[in-house]
Amino acid sequence: MKVEMPLTWVVVADASRARVLHFKGHVSGLEEIEDFVNPRGRLKARDLNSDKHGSRRKRQAESNPEMGVSEDITDQVDDDFARDLARQLESRCRDQGVEALILAAPPKFLGMLRRHLDAGTGKLIRQTINKDISTLSADQIKAHLDRAS
Repeated sequence: MKVEMPLTWVVVADASRARVLHFKGHVSGLEEIEDFVNPRGRLKARDLNSDKHGSRRKRQAESNPEMGVSEDITDQVDDDFARDLARQLESRCRDQGVEALILAAPPKFLGMLRRHLDAGTGKLIRQTINKDISTLSADQIKAHLDRAS
């Protein structure tokens, strides 16, 4: 008798890239199915500072000395990517019938991503890993998931 596994997606992300993987049928391996890139997430704060999008943030930070310009701008870029990724995940999970999510990201980005997910998608989360494993191969990610569970 064939037992159907729930459709589970593994999302590994950092502020510049997110990869979506899924378990290949009854085989224990993972396969990458989607890749989201945030080119602004790779920029240095000084490069973001010269961007027109950062000018408002720079003025806010200059008016509040406790708020660092670099940190504020890079946090905003990271948060924008987390919000965009959350919207993509919500739509794709709904359209593809995803039944479970596993999220792995550095703690700060993971918090941003979770904050932006809608309630329905948030309920799909079965496991979170507070670590950046986004650059690992699919086999290395699978081994990391096995150790974490």
